[in-house]
Amino acid sequence: MMEAERDAEGFSLSLTDISFEGMLHISTVRSPVARGRIRSVTPPRLPAGYRLILPSDIPGKNHILSFGAEVPILAAERASYRGEPVALVVGANPLVAAELARSTVVDCEEEEAVLSWESFSSEQVLSKRIAVMGDPDLAFSIAEETIEGTYRSGASEHLYSEPQGSVASFDYDKLGVWCATQWPYHVRDSVAIALGCKNEEVVVRPTRLGVHMDGKLWYPSLLSCHAAIAAYLVRKPSRIFLTREEDFLYSPKRARSSITLRAALDSTGRISAVDARVAVNVGAYGPLAEETLSQICLAAPGAYACPNLRVEGYAVTTNDPPMGAFGGLGASQAFFAAEATAALLAQESGEDPIDWKSRNVLRKGSLLITGEALKDEPPYEAIALRLAAASDFHRKYACYELVRKRRSGRADGPLRGIGFAFAYQGAGSFLTGDSPNSYTVEVSLEKDLTITIRTSAAACKPSVRAIWKRTAALLLDIPIDSVAVAPPDTDKAPNSGPVTLSRGVTVVNRLVEKACENIQKRRFRDPLPLTAKSVYRVPKPIRWENGRVEGSLFETASWGGAIVEVELDPWTLEPIPLSVWICVDGGLIVSRSHAESALRSGSADAIGLCVRERLDIASGAVTEEDYLSYGLMSPADLPPIHVELCETEKRPKSKGIGELPFDTIPPAFLAAVSQAAGTPFRELPVRPEDLSVVAEEA
Repeated sequence: MMEAERDAEGFSLSLTDISFEGMLHISTVRSPVARGRIRSVTPPRLPAGYRLILPSDIPGKNHILSFGAEVPILAAERASYRGEPVALVVGANPLVAAELARSTVVDCEEEEAVLSWESFSSEQVLSKRIAVMGDPDLAFSIAEETIEGTYRSGASEHLYSEPQGSVASFDYDKLGVWCATQWPYHVRDSVAIALGCKNEEVVVRPTRLGVHMDGKLWYPSLLSCHAAIAAYLVRKPSRIFLTREEDFLYSPKRARSSITLRAALDSTGRISAVDARVAVNVGAYGPLAEETLSQICLAAPGAYACPNLRVEGYAVTTNDPPMGAFGGLGASQAFFAAEATAALLAQESGEDPIDWKSRNVLRKGSLLITGEALKDEPPYEAIALRLAAASDFHRKYACYELVRKRRSGRADGPLRGIGFAFAYQGAGSFLTGDSPNSYTVEVSLEKDLTITIRTSAAACKPSVRAIWKRTAALLLDIPIDSVAVAPPDTDKAPNSGPVTLSRGVTVVNRLVEKACENIQKRRFRDPLPLTAKSVYRVPKPIRWENGRVEGSLFETASWGGAIVEVELDPWTLEPIPLSVWICVDGGLIVSRSHAESALRSGSADAIGLCVRERLDIASGAVTEEDYLSYGLMSPADLPPIHVELCETEKRPKSKGIGELPFDTIPPAFLAAVSQAAGTPFRELPVRPEDLSVVAEEA
């Protein structure tokens, strides 16, 4: 098999650095309309050595599968979103191929695009989730107080360190594929379907993944099919590599959501009922529709105990580009709505938010939406106490609240606010869809007393791989320097599922542990080398039936809280974050420096979402204007970010922490801005013009 060079951790080099002799380059011909029938695709006169690839040229099936959804590799008869791939141009010069693709005329009979999603027709519903626990109608009828609001989360750009792409090259009877993917086996199986060959005839060699924010679950499979089809047809190595602008315009963004929450309080000030209605715009085809919707619906109550609950959710298809995940598969959007509602309830009651939440937060034994009781005690007090002390929260909140109540009209002095949010990050398997909820890891103890771990889970961070190595080293009493993680190639590593939902430090690490325990039992009875495989299957998969949901909500969870302090610019009213505090109980921490760095980086990204990063996609597509105007936080504009790790368990397990900044910082920021402005807001980023309207009306 042809080999690209590898880095120190066994990954193939980045796509930028991969090159084979005679390699051709692929450019994409895209639909000019959001919806319509494709009449013809007419290229300009092609120079010698250049080829146009149409859907009819695909040797296998013209689709990839993603959680039950079929996504066309190339649109054949109909276009379903602006920019959808309809053909490929392949040639030796990437600039010439790009110009030929731009000059290719796609004749479409345009139809009116369906862009509405908060109000939608039954034909737009790809997936529906309904669950009822207790008697919410009765609870609302006797409630002391109710509050209702609609909270919206917009699309977001992932801004990968390297744009997406793929390289494909034949060597004898196998096809090698190089790409940055969270799910190598999904790439392999998708390419095999497109080529009409056996899965084993395709070998995926992942390149360095980088910070993916869950945006590389299915899209690398689509690009890999483009590269593989071209390599098959022209019989030369072929590469598709999006430009930075192309990646921004056409790769999936976070699915937009609208969550209406109605909450009731009883006479003791506790939450007695929650009614949630969820609409998620998953764009065309909905490749992550079921999973995203389920994650949002299950997290709708947030981190709060609620005996009476009703959740109704809809994944809605539109002629927007396919939408996907961002730092999780939807739970962060649910926490945003739940925490914003909790902040308003605390404010209405006249209580300090930390004290109010202490009375309502989940406890050991609290019933979850699935009817299961929470097994472990959430470390709310430990996290809240540390955050409050570090930020001086109680004093600042009381002072800012006093100013808010006394203010009339536009204030002369600084307008400040402070907010607190608390959430969990569940870890485990996928909840729905066609993903195989079984995962395999292989460990070998060699004759020279070295250990090799084989898994296709392409961990994006060295700290995750360090956890696997440490586990094996401790169990087999081998120096950690003698433990290696083999490259995650599909011809050598077993199928360990996708890297998301913290599987890298929960499911995969548990499988490493089981395999090592198996080897230890045989170690002094059988000759070396010894190899053990361990397989994990989901014990209680989530099932939605007859208005109920059953199964394990999560197998283990990390917990975190965040406090954000803001000030409104006296002239522009732009919200300026002054400081961020985040505290996380992430279980066993192998490297505190790596964990703190990851949380600090995630917190910076989360603050960017709060302040400047906005994608409206109002016209059904990301535009060049969006690309040029997309706002990013510069390092100089970032506030001080204070990170603290809190370990409360006697025998902690490895858990994921990467999603917690996105679960906690946006709602904390929103609560702070609402307090500073003196009125509640329900969408981020809060624009200065929105604050100006409030100031003029005050």
